[in-house]
Amino acid sequence: MRRMLRSAVTHRIAHAVWAPLILVLVLGSALPALAAVGSTSADPSYTGASSPGPDLGGAGDQVVLLGRVVVAQGQSVGEVVVLSGHVIVEGVVRGDVVVFEGPITVSGQVSGSVIALGGSIRLQEGAQVGGDVLAHDVVDVQGGVWVAGTIREHVGFNLSGQLKAVGVFLPWLAVAVSTLILGLLFSFLAPQALERTATAGRTAPWACAGWGVALGTGSPALSMVLVASILGSPLGLAMLLAIALLMFIGVVMTAHLVGRLVLGQERATATAFLAGWGVATVVGVIPFVSGVAFGLAAVFGLGEALVAVWRARAPERSGRHRARPTGRARTSSSS
Repeated sequence: MRRMLRSAVTHRIAHAVWAPLILVLVLGSALPALAAVGSTSADPSYTGASSPGPDLGGAGDQVVLLGRVVVAQGQSVGEVVVLSGHVIVEGVVRGDVVVFEGPITVSGQVSGSVIALGGSIRLQEGAQVGGDVLAHDVVDVQGGVWVAGTIREHVGFNLSGQLKAVGVFLPWLAVAVSTLILGLLFSFLAPQALERTATAGRTAPWACAGWGVALGTGSPALSMVLVASILGSPLGLAMLLAIALLMFIGVVMTAHLVGRLVLGQERATATAFLAGWGVATVVGVIPFVSGVAFGLAAVFGLGEALVAVWRARAPERSGRHRARPTGRARTSSSS
């Protein structure tokens, strides 16, 4: 019976995971065809028979994150999508050419549209475009160019103004939400760790600051030395990736300390962290001050963690010991 239930649950989970993935793949494969239909409809006289250039059966889609894409003369590719870079079309592109950041130069043939969301477009002599030509900057059109659709320059693409306004506060919001999530995880999963680091920061602030500066400067330097070496490069890369997480952990430790200083020791761990997080979030809105405050909080919080770990590993002093077992034995014997 358990095997049947386990098999049924596994089947449902696999169906729930793979079904949306297959749907996304099918829709993604259909998008170029839909884009081609939309681009050819820009000119009523344009038909499939007048598509520029034959299908040479060359390479498939060209998707590049960063770099230069050159479709040489005599080559044929499918769609060309570049996140940041320069696209030069001297051969045949059977689909669209889309560049998010960078210029486009066309002297060959493009069946679809040519779109530069963050750059200029240059159509040289002999260029043929079966769709639209849209550029965020200027469009330079030389003689002997054929374009089936429309040519537009200085195009404000969808949500550009809204995204620009939101982009000013997006880093602040991302840091605030990330710190909140990490701090709540610490508050509920490791509250004693936060309390011990707050005690270390309250009782030994200069030691925390000193160790934080040492760790904040020594860890990147050691990581770079390991990366420069051959045998230690994996560890160096891992340390570089971990520095960002350590900085957020340091900010969480400092935010909890600030909350404790504001609310006192009676409130719960999560409440104290939320109070300190609120103060840090308000400070993060201030330009220029937010970056400095984040760095100082991260360094001091890492120092708090080091001092707290050192105290936890060090033997307790005699004055802070609890009653010895021999004393309890005397009491029991005397009774």
